[in-house]
Amino acid sequence: MQYKVLKWLSYASCIIMLLVSFNGVVVTRTGSGLECGREFPLCHGKFVPGTTIGSLIEYTHRLTAGIAGILALITLIAFLVWARKRRDFQIYAIVMAFFVIVQAIMGALAVVFSQSPPIMALHFGFALIAFASALVLALSVRRAGNLERRPEPPAEHRMSKRTRNLTIFSAFFTYVVVYTGALVSHTQIAKMSLVLHIASALLLVLILLVGHMAIRDYGHISDIRKLGIIVIVLIMALPLSGMLNLVVLGSEYYMFAPMLHTLITDFLFAFLCFMSIRTWELSRIPAGQPTSVGVQETAQA
Repeated sequence: MQYKVLKWLSYASCIIMLLVSFNGVVVTRTGSGLECGREFPLCHGKFVPGTTIGSLIEYTHRLTAGIAGILALITLIAFLVWARKRRDFQIYAIVMAFFVIVQAIMGALAVVFSQSPPIMALHFGFALIAFASALVLALSVRRAGNLERRPEPPAEHRMSKRTRNLTIFSAFFTYVVVYTGALVSHTQIAKMSLVLHIASALLLVLILLVGHMAIRDYGHISDIRKLGIIVIVLIMALPLSGMLNLVVLGSEYYMFAPMLHTLITDFLFAFLCFMSIRTWELSRIPAGQPTSVGVQETAQA
């Protein structure tokens, strides 16, 4: 019973974090950030906003972020109480709750006080980490449950340090590129835009390499193979969604393209984080040992 509660809490946290990201895109795209004035949590002195579209968009974003914060704290408490022997689960829940709360506070400060473009970009970056940690938690809990029912066969050999380090670096570099993109959108500096395009091209090559190595060298490890395929698909879709933004600019579909781009970005970074954790686990086990690291306590979590 406790495991089911933890599993569904992790799923719900992941979904609400994604909704927060979507709402943030809508607020930015419609310029609704100050439609409730420089007041928080009130909207023009009221708890219930006015009937203007802009105020409803901004208030919905605030409401979603508030729900995300409450759910993150509930999830954290549940994992601290019911998953005491799974330190990894608890760490993911702590990271998620911390960044959800921090980015919510930053959002409130951005309303009350004007913020510089780097800080606004960091607000998006923290939301990205919050979603990534929520997805890593959900995937880890799901994986642990699956391994309890169907243990994996031993791996032929452990993960090389080169593959591990390259995977971890790709996740870090993805965050840098995403933050740079958010900064460019807030500053519109031409030189930074050129740097962003160069960095994006390098990121494409890097993640294609990571995915290729995962499939070629570790295809016998089911989750590594699947993760390799997923990151290749996502990194190929990312520039296409970026071009779609330009195509639909000014049309009635202008809202959906950036939401799709955000969706792909969020999942790409999150899956790279999970892949980094799995490669780190596999690099630490002796050759021939089972790949199901750290799942022996799942039944008691």
